[in-house]
Amino acid sequence: MAKKTADPDALIREKESLKKILSNINSKYLEKIEELSLIRRVGDSLVDITDFSSVCKSIVTVIQQELDPDNCSLMLVDDEKDAVILRAAKGPFDAEARFIDTETGTTRFRIGESIAGHVARFGNSIRIQDVQSDERFLVSDNTEVEIRSLMCIPLSIGGRVIGVLNLSHNTPEAFDADKERALIIIANSSAIALENTRLYARLRESRDRLARENVDLKSELIRKFSPKNMIGAGRSFEALIKKIEKISDVNVNVLVTGESGTGKELVARTLHYSGIRAEAPFIAVNCAALPENLLESELFGIEKGVATGVEKRTGKFELANTGTIFLDEIGDMSLSTQAKILRVLQEKEVQKVGGTKTIALDIRIISATNKDLEKAIQTGEFREDLYYRLKVVDIKIPPLRDRKEDIPLLANFFLKKYCQKHNLGEKWFSRETLDLLINAPWKGNVRELENTVEQAVILSSGETIATGDISLPDRKTPAELRVYIPDSRMDFKQVLREISDQAEKRLIRKAMQTTGNNQSKAARLLGIGRRTLINKLQNL
Repeated sequence: MAKKTADPDALIREKESLKKILSNINSKYLEKIEELSLIRRVGDSLVDITDFSSVCKSIVTVIQQELDPDNCSLMLVDDEKDAVILRAAKGPFDAEARFIDTETGTTRFRIGESIAGHVARFGNSIRIQDVQSDERFLVSDNTEVEIRSLMCIPLSIGGRVIGVLNLSHNTPEAFDADKERALIIIANSSAIALENTRLYARLRESRDRLARENVDLKSELIRKFSPKNMIGAGRSFEALIKKIEKISDVNVNVLVTGESGTGKELVARTLHYSGIRAEAPFIAVNCAALPENLLESELFGIEKGVATGVEKRTGKFELANTGTIFLDEIGDMSLSTQAKILRVLQEKEVQKVGGTKTIALDIRIISATNKDLEKAIQTGEFREDLYYRLKVVDIKIPPLRDRKEDIPLLANFFLKKYCQKHNLGEKWFSRETLDLLINAPWKGNVRELENTVEQAVILSSGETIATGDISLPDRKTPAELRVYIPDSRMDFKQVLREISDQAEKRLIRKAMQTTGNNQSKAARLLGIGRRTLINKLQNL
């Protein structure tokens, strides 16, 4: 059987076909390399630029360098104005790209109007070889160059057109499919760069706004907690203010003692915000509000994985670094936690629960308690060494019942505060009501007074808050006349006159209540004429 001979022409054809396939593959490979190279060059030109005008100028500059059009411009979509507005441009003889402010008389087209407006509306690329044959082409009043060829590419983010890139040439048929493909690549990178710049600008604006608000809040706190804004007039209050002013700028630990509700945290905040650490953090911790195991992690922080499901948390000491930490109800802290607090004071460093790394501290400790710590030391409930480290300086706040001169000032302050808060107009206390407030025992101190005044403001029906509007626990009308003599006033005649007026009012009120408001009977009971009683009632 004879061998079949290969057809030479068929081999030649197959060889030519393979050459053609390899040539196409090589062409596409080179095309991809060029695209990647272009992406890299564009990325290098736009990387790390966060200023909006600089990004706009860089975009048209890189297009001018890569594609060499006669003119290149960037127009951005303004949704509020329903227009595309020229923001940057560069010609072949421009030393650098120009950024155009929107306030100037820049070129703009309505969305859907002109070729650029059409691209902005429909998001498609347009390549025109001779604009004179396209009725969509409009010449702007600001156009100074001759245009024959035009290519417009949309800048899109998530399907939303944010701008249009325009390339023009003064000769027809200047742009081919390769240049259109290259411009699309540039457009993709440019759209991302513009959007990132806008997001960065918003972030920077938010950061600046928060910084301004933070400064305003700190200024408000410094003003609010100034010793000048503390309310009081008696000698004990004056002594308290003088002590606060003396030690606010001295970097020592302070122990504040006093009954519950006397304002220990207010004193602590005033010490901080009127002192040298006013700009630093003030962190308050209620030591009685948390069990021992939680208190330690709250104070010192905790490392992730110490227990199942535990995440890393920063402690209050670390948060208060360079500032002040306020340890309220320090007398309720366990001996174990007291020992760890003592170590923090001695070493001036803290270590997270479950951690090995130490964190250096520059911190002021203000502690407070309503307990007798010296007695607690004797019974073994409080460490003596910790007591003396916390009590470099002590401030004792007297109970409200020992600061009677301060009660009218505080009561009127709370009255105004809650009338404004609840939008109830202006109200005032009757003299009898103020007398009642002054002579009340106030076991809950200032906090109880504030709550009592707020309740009276809400429940009172008229502009004057009468004694009946005041709700006090176990309230009893004293049988004897209780006399309040201010420390700062020793005017004999005036004080006696006020005491006499007070006695007269109570006698008349008692007589009217006893006789069922019968004026004749009340006058006889008091031993005065009916007309005299009527005059006194009118005066009262």
